[in-house]
Amino acid sequence: MSEHHKVHCDCNAVEVTMTGIPKVHAFCHCEDCRELLQVPYHSVLAWEGDQVSISKGADEVVEFQHPTKRMKRIFCKRCGDVLYNTNAMGWKLVSQLMYRKSNGHQLPDAMVSNAHFFYDRRIVDIDDPLPKR
Repeated sequence: MSEHHKVHCDCNAVEVTMTGIPKVHAFCHCEDCRELLQVPYHSVLAWEGDQVSISKGADEVVEFQHPTKRMKRIFCKRCGDVLYNTNAMGWKLVSQLMYRKSNGHQLPDAMVSNAHFFYDRRIVDIDDPLPKR
């Protein structure tokens, strides 16, 4: 039996379903994520592309294709909430904040960040005990 997880935008027009467990649950400090999402770092839950689908409101979704990178930002055209983004490897990345917001402000222990990736490219220092790669 596979696990199913759901997130939704602020206005509830769009719902996304993720199947299974994420490949990665960590903080990403790469320039690509920062540029695409306009954040200092990204708290990611990364799934293979075929494990994430829009289960409600597909007609309310807008995809922004980055002009130079193989990345997209998928968001609700009504409220503007970013539901997930893609990366150059074809993964779909849901932010841990989106997951929490959609699930009673809870994040399962198995999805809590366990590392920092691309930490050498950071723009913000993080003082925590997690491995910094």
